[in-house]
Amino acid sequence: MDIHDYVELITLALWVISVVGIGILSRVHFKNKRLEQFRNTADNLMKSYVNLYDKENLSDEQKINRVGNAVVNSLEAKGFKLNRQEVQDIFAEVAKQMNEQTQDK
Repeated sequence: MDIHDYVELITLALWVISVVGIGILSRVHFKNKRLEQFRNTADNLMKSYVNLYDKENLSDEQKINRVGNAVVNSLEAKGFKLNRQEVQDIFAEVAKQMNEQTQDK
């Protein structure tokens, strides 16, 4: 083997590393993009449902449950898979939104 063979071998190795790196980075990018889309959708739904249910004559706990369930159902209808922790986080955020809205009044 002469120097040209080593150069071609190194070039091949760098090419393989580049292809693998691009595959990994694209997977991370699309996963983060999906999470950002999930966050934006959930936030918009929460604000809309909080405003909608605020007009009803219900206790705060009933409003939180209805808004939380409506947001979870809407997200699942849009194709998002939710685990138990995400559902709990949504209900906590709904409660936070409700508290912020009552403080603004």
